[in-house]
Amino acid sequence: MIKSKKMQFIFFSLIPVGIIFLILSINSVRKTFNGDIILNLPYLQKSSQFVLTRQGNYSIWHEGQFFTKAPLDEFKPEITNRLTGQKLRLIPSLFRPNANNGKSARMELYRFTAPAGEYFLELNEGSGISAIEKNIINMIPAKKVDYDKYFIQIRESQSRIKAFIGILFIGIGGLCIIFGLVLGILTDQIFKT
Repeated sequence: MIKSKKMQFIFFSLIPVGIIFLILSINSVRKTFNGDIILNLPYLQKSSQFVLTRQGNYSIWHEGQFFTKAPLDEFKPEITNRLTGQKLRLIPSLFRPNANNGKSARMELYRFTAPAGEYFLELNEGSGISAIEKNIINMIPAKKVDYDKYFIQIRESQSRIKAFIGILFIGIGGLCIIFGLVLGILTDQIFKT
């Protein structure tokens, strides 16, 4: 009986551990979606300067009306360091994180790492997406986005490894809560003496 009570206490202790994991990891993953906006460029403007105040991880997002077809196959972003003229390497976003509020939606397109400095973003003609993505967009039976309400954003981000670890810990936190609750309730049946 004493062993059963100790085990029940241990199992129920997993619940607050899981809650702590969930809170910390959700806050970490939120930085992937809600980083500070460095630049909010109207699509029709096609280019703009911006300043990065510190070295770090950044991302390019597009934002437009919800349930409309974005012109992702009509432009390819390019970022140039104004001092050196060097172009930054833009890495296509894995899994394309996105967020919406019911009226507008945004999706991450690219990630990049850059030192502090002045930069120039230009939306060149071409396509910044793969042929498969282009075919999928063409199959969507939605109207085209209103270009006046379509924006390209540069946002602060976090490294992919931190985002991946955050998602992993969300899963671990959820499992701790579930197992702690289930095993805590069933302890007497598991450890019958």
